[in-house]
Amino acid sequence: MSLADFQRALTDLTASPALCRAVRRDATMLGQLYPLTRLEQDRLADIAASNGMEANCMIYRANRLAPVALNCPQLCAALGDDLNRLISAYWYAEPTTNVHFLVETERFCAFLAGRDDLNPAARAALTREHARVCERLAASAARSGEDAFSGVRSTSRA
Repeated sequence: MSLADFQRALTDLTASPALCRAVRRDATMLGQLYPLTRLEQDRLADIAASNGMEANCMIYRANRLAPVALNCPQLCAALGDDLNRLISAYWYAEPTTNVHFLVETERFCAFLAGRDDLNPAARAALTREHARVCERLAASAARSGEDAFSGVRSTSRA
């Protein structure tokens, strides 16, 4: 038992509505998945069963979807009903997110590029938008050492 184990379990619950549903059905599974005390298991089971946890899961998923939706709108449209299945598969394969929108989007695009179940329109949109994301990511990396505020700072003090 450690704080880190409790936090990892809570994080996993937040990232996985399926895990929350499973814990709601059988809270004892927490003890099988994580080295927790009985009190910690009970607390996590209560959290998983709360209405607030549903909101937490939605917010988490929205935060992971936002970079993809903003950077690859044509891809999302071309995927249509397959978007939910494919992004869920990506999140399962890559449970750790990256807060840099372009990095997270590039990772999703790379995940899709390795799949053979995309429709032709989605494959074409992926090719176009993945290239654009990679270009923007390279430009961002090239500018990473620049002082973004150098042009607005005063060089002299009054």
